[in-house]
Amino acid sequence: MFFKKRKMRRTVSLVVVGCLAFTAEFETSAAAPQSEAQAIETVNYETKISPLAETWEQLPVLASIAADTQEWYGKALANTDSQLNVFAETSEESTVVGILYSNTVVTVEENMGEWSRISSGSVTGYVRNEVLLTGSAAVERAETACANGTGTARSMEDLETEKLLAALIFCEAGNQPYDGKVAVGAVVLNRVASGRFPNSIREVIYQRGQFTPAMTGKLARVIASGRVPSSCYDAARDALNGVSPVGGAMYFNTGHGSFKLGDHYFS
Repeated sequence: MFFKKRKMRRTVSLVVVGCLAFTAEFETSAAAPQSEAQAIETVNYETKISPLAETWEQLPVLASIAADTQEWYGKALANTDSQLNVFAETSEESTVVGILYSNTVVTVEENMGEWSRISSGSVTGYVRNEVLLTGSAAVERAETACANGTGTARSMEDLETEKLLAALIFCEAGNQPYDGKVAVGAVVLNRVASGRFPNSIREVIYQRGQFTPAMTGKLARVIASGRVPSSCYDAARDALNGVSPVGGAMYFNTGHGSFKLGDHYFS
């Protein structure tokens, strides 16, 4: 009996010692791979986090670009230093319905690959995609164009009206100071708005007994010559945009009136 008990204790002791040895060995062997794994993980972490850190620093810039680009979604800028034609159909042989100037803002109604149907101001028509700037290119161009301003397309009817008014200004006030030129244009626009005269610029200018150059044929000859000075076009645009150095005056002459501007009296 004693021998059995002793043998049993010895067996238990060996088992305990074996377990302790195994545990110690396990802890030792486990510690090494864990440290090694940690080192690898740290290296990988640093490798992966470095580009992320750079991207993180760029996020404000990227967000700004995204916001600006989103603002230009569906829009474009005319990529020209002079002017571009807007056509009635997807052919440069079709009728010209309007003009795009440098930095004209357009809405792209439909992109058809080579051509796009665009709208701007009162103009709707077709242009080749190669003459439009979109997305980030439009954002970049718009930032530099802000100082010079952006505009909308001009219809052929608008351009003809502008030409007619500029020619009249040249005939009536070509030798007058700039304000005097704008004032003549303003008189025409005041008449259109008054209700006492016809309701279009052409009808006002050609109304019987009103503007001498229109009655004598001088106005038609000036238009045909194409030699109207740029200052008269500028004055016409100012008048069309509502500028009036003479308030609501609807008449002018060289004899008398409410007040004088250059050689003309206005009332």
